[in-house]
Amino acid sequence: MNAGADESDADLPETDVIRPSLLHNGFMALGCAIMAGAMFRAGSQSIEGATYLGIFLSLGATMFLVSHLPGSTGVWLDRDGFLIRDLYSSRRYEWSEVGIFDVRRKMLGRGIDFAYRPLDADRPEARSLPRGIGSSVWAVAKTMNDWRARATGE
Repeated sequence: MNAGADESDADLPETDVIRPSLLHNGFMALGCAIMAGAMFRAGSQSIEGATYLGIFLSLGATMFLVSHLPGSTGVWLDRDGFLIRDLYSSRRYEWSEVGIFDVRRKMLGRGIDFAYRPLDADRPEARSLPRGIGSSVWAVAKTMNDWRARATGE
């Protein structure tokens, strides 16, 4: 039985990366840019603070596109766990410390949540993967659950 587990383990790639979706972030950036253009065009004469709102929306569009710079956003998977980077902030999780990855309804669309329980904690904490990664939240959740199942033997 142990030999069968070793054979399937040999098929497991050493690492995998889930990158942000250019389609998702591109549409979000385009929406911010269109709204920023409308605010700049309206000007402060017709809407109070329109210029400031336009600047804010322009920065939002820029941040959506910055997430595609190399190494800034994504999920890096390996046999021991995974690393989540969201605009250069990173957090490492071990497979033994996380629960099942669930697709949950959020305020705007869907996201992927999981339970995180460090070995020294009493209760698990709810954590989320970055929004806009991968092509489909269902495919990303399946990939994460497959990696977790292989690593923990479930």
